[in-house]
Amino acid sequence: MKKKNKLKSCRMLIRFIEFQEHDPSLNMAVDEAISIFVRKGKVLPTFRLYGWNKKAITIGEFQKIEEINQAFCIASGIPVIRRPTGGKGILHYDDITYSFSCRKEGKFRGNLFQTYEILSHLFAKAFNLTGIHVEFKKEKRTVNKSSLCFARSSFGELCFKNVKIIGSAQKRWVDGFLQQGTIPVTVNRDLLKKVFLCNTEEVNTIFGIKELFDSFEIDIFQENIKKALKDDGFEIVVENLQQEELALAQILQKNYQSLCNKTEMQQRQPCLYKYEQTE
Repeated sequence: MKKKNKLKSCRMLIRFIEFQEHDPSLNMAVDEAISIFVRKGKVLPTFRLYGWNKKAITIGEFQKIEEINQAFCIASGIPVIRRPTGGKGILHYDDITYSFSCRKEGKFRGNLFQTYEILSHLFAKAFNLTGIHVEFKKEKRTVNKSSLCFARSSFGELCFKNVKIIGSAQKRWVDGFLQQGTIPVTVNRDLLKKVFLCNTEEVNTIFGIKELFDSFEIDIFQENIKKALKDDGFEIVVENLQQEELALAQILQKNYQSLCNKTEMQQRQPCLYKYEQTE
């Protein structure tokens, strides 16, 4: 019994922030604020699930804004926001987005591919518990050069029925990392073509998880993520964002306003808060 209790006490604690919808720019600012607090050791490593209260485009840290139909986005009132992490463009609205912030310690002391693989296997287990039996991509290369995140696949990403169902990217610092990812629930293909100036063939390869598995429910999937974390030796603490984190996010939010109507030089790059320690 003593040995069992000792093993339990060694389980890594993870703070879990449950699914809520927020403003697009606040979503990105909250992820950055959490990553700062985690890396400072002020809060536990944090897994956060969230949604979007209106349509928005996010593009990767180094993606060119020219890959987006800016005139259409301005006319349609769709903000285009640069994520702190890499990857390609995503049209958000009916999706589940997640972030995971952690110091480089315990199971997550490894490199980008190692930490990416741990999180991918956690999601694979959660999908399997939901009844969705996924395939794990092992290739450490991008399959194509599309401006659309879900028209391309790379290492650690999960597919179901030969369709990419989750896209993720990391931002790494000397003392920790932030991983963000998205699972489309349904897909508006007509809007995708207008926003990303892509062809019908590209768009027709993209599906939401509910189009592939119609009994998918966010609440059930969220509980299965918790089960997967526990099965992999993590202890879950369900908590809300701290007031100090929210206050910092509100300061950072101005860095995540829409890129449309601005030049790249005018747009302050995300993750330039004074604490940053980039690798």
